[in-house]
Amino acid sequence: MQIQILKINGTAKELYPLVGPLVMNPEVLKYNNRYPFKTGKNFEWYIAVNEADDETVGFIPLEYKSHETSINNYYVQQEGHNEILNRLIEAVWQNMTKDIPQLTALVQTRHAALFKEQGFTTTKEWKLYLKMQKIK
Repeated sequence: MQIQILKINGTAKELYPLVGPLVMNPEVLKYNNRYPFKTGKNFEWYIAVNEADDETVGFIPLEYKSHETSINNYYVQQEGHNEILNRLIEAVWQNMTKDIPQLTALVQTRHAALFKEQGFTTTKEWKLYLKMQKIK
């Protein structure tokens, strides 16, 4: 599968056709433990698109806060999910500004090993999630 990663501002009009069908899909919301996806002017979305059919196969909304940058939720389709999630995490990390050297992620427990391979360390654990961080 050939994947292209797009970086789109959280309020850009082109964002909604790419992620709208997914963020309102009951199966995707179930994947996200029924937690709704959100966006705004402080968000940047990294979207994985299958080049063969222009289908969105995953995304990470990245929120910029005054003291940190955070991943609070994300989605990747089942087929090829490790490759897709790895590519998305790498794209997020490569585009991090040096002004905010810390990336915090609320990670589903099923993806903890993948984030650890990407250099994240666990700072807090819950039943369904881990809070992880990576520092430049």
